[in-house]
Amino acid sequence: MVKANFDADEVDRAVGKTVRDLSKKARIKGFRPGHVPRKTLELYFGRSGIYKETVERMAQEAVETVVSECDLDLITTPETEIGGLTEGAPLDMKFTFEVRPEVTLPDIASVTAEKIIYRVEDSDVEAALKQVLEAGATLVPVEEDRPAEVEDTVETEHSSYALEEDDNLRELEHSKKSILTLATLRRDISQSIVGHRTAEEFTFDIRLEDDYPDRRMAGTTLRYKMEILRILRRVVPEATDEAVSELSKGKYSTVDGLRDELRSQLESDAAERSAESLRESSLKALTAASDVDVPDSMIERQYATMRSEQDGSIWRDIGQSLSDYLKDNNLSVDEYDANLRKSAADIVRNTLVIEALAERDGISFTSDDINEEIMKMANAARMNPQELADSLGKDKERFASVVGRVRTRNTLNHLASLMQVKEVDPPVEDELPPDDEHSPEGAYAPEPSAENGGAPDDDGGE
Repeated sequence: MVKANFDADEVDRAVGKTVRDLSKKARIKGFRPGHVPRKTLELYFGRSGIYKETVERMAQEAVETVVSECDLDLITTPETEIGGLTEGAPLDMKFTFEVRPEVTLPDIASVTAEKIIYRVEDSDVEAALKQVLEAGATLVPVEEDRPAEVEDTVETEHSSYALEEDDNLRELEHSKKSILTLATLRRDISQSIVGHRTAEEFTFDIRLEDDYPDRRMAGTTLRYKMEILRILRRVVPEATDEAVSELSKGKYSTVDGLRDELRSQLESDAAERSAESLRESSLKALTAASDVDVPDSMIERQYATMRSEQDGSIWRDIGQSLSDYLKDNNLSVDEYDANLRKSAADIVRNTLVIEALAERDGISFTSDDINEEIMKMANAARMNPQELADSLGKDKERFASVVGRVRTRNTLNHLASLMQVKEVDPPVEDELPPDDEHSPEGAYAPEPSAENGGAPDDDGGE
């Protein structure tokens, strides 16, 4: 805390300066700028208004003087406690400054970080080639007279209803045509379709779970009246030069040419993953070896921001508050908050360490760095880079965020170059058991509409 004391003469001079400035700025009919009498100014602005502007100016000048003379690095606007201003009397002010905590960095050259070396195997290239071929798959009608199988895709026409408590049916959809890949649906839905033939009409019920994400439909029984219009099978092109040329629109004329390009892309991705693992490990090692006392106030602000963002995200996704979502899913609010605070503390600590290193070693960035980041953002968002750059130029906060990311990345790259590096193999991933109970794309259910008040969307499975 810092105290500033102004004697009566200083107060009077400050009030007089405010009056002179207002006289110059005021546009009052009948008076030239700079010649407006004080009594007239008081009629327009009120004496309290003149005093308020005087106090604000005195406080601002006092803060600037303290920050300059003491070389303070503030992280928030100072809290100000000011007594009442009276002309001819002294005035006291108290300022509470929250400054950036001091960070003591270690001898970075003595710290070791791990770099995971990701390698590209022939099997990875073949898997990527298979994905390209599968992306070019076509749906071909099944000519033989047979029932639908789980590997099929079916074109259907259906109506759906919500079964009310009084056994009445509330229509959600009417004669809707859809193309359904059975293997990607909820198991209870796909099993209700498998075994039926083209032109066959059938009815089945599906009960949505009590914890279904759309709380409006949770626990509801849905009834489908469906007809299969066509049974389709998915045909994946073979790995031939002709197929590759057609799929790539002539960019690659041979399978081997496509394989070489896929390998190059995979190796580039692997190198970036390895570099990212080194950056993450370097920061973790540096933070652990640094001495920094993180203020609780910084953690609380970061926590509040993160909680607000997650609350907003859940509300946008499923129309619930974060607290209600946790309660409905039997999750402990206290445990959630504790974990979120820990994450907030880690973020603040990492940020302080990165900023300390950037300041110590003079890490900067160039316009090329900014342009490269904007290009990455544009590619990820499938936007025109120039349009994105123009948009960022009009939004100082977003542009500052981009600059911050660039400086952080440059700092982490610099940090990784200073550390001892230990190369390690990728961690062995736990094998996931086969799951024939659930599908990757979830349930098929009526889409939201104005009429039904929003029925459930695909929810990723049971």
